[in-house]
Amino acid sequence: MLNKRAESSDNIVLETTIFIILNLVFFAAMLYFVNSSAQKAFVYEQTYSKEIALLIDSANPDMAISLDISKLVSIAEKNNVDKNKIVRIDEKENKITVSLNTRSGYSYTYFSDYNVLTSVSSDNMLIIKIKNKEPLA
Repeated sequence: MLNKRAESSDNIVLETTIFIILNLVFFAAMLYFVNSSAQKAFVYEQTYSKEIALLIDSANPDMAISLDISKLVSIAEKNNVDKNKIVRIDEKENKITVSLNTRSGYSYTYFSDYNVLTSVSSDNMLIIKIKNKEPLA
């Protein structure tokens, strides 16, 4: 009779320990998400990457677009990110990545098949230059 009680109490302790550990992991993940959302970096990354992708998709060749990214630059400076590395273009995958911290960023794809060049001016304006792709010879 004592062995059954001892095994039962061992199971209860194990189950309780696992329950507590899982709850701690869950709440740590929630706190991380709330903290990143509170800084609004995640929201700005999503918004601007989608907006830039839509601008590229609606653009014509030999066009230049300027976009004020002062809010992005101020957040990036707080997170020690160079303003020239906030917006990155991957032309092989047609992907825009906006990153306001050193760990990650938000990527969004565009559909246009153009050469896209970006630069940031001294007054925090993102200059997007749209060019036709060079034909393969």
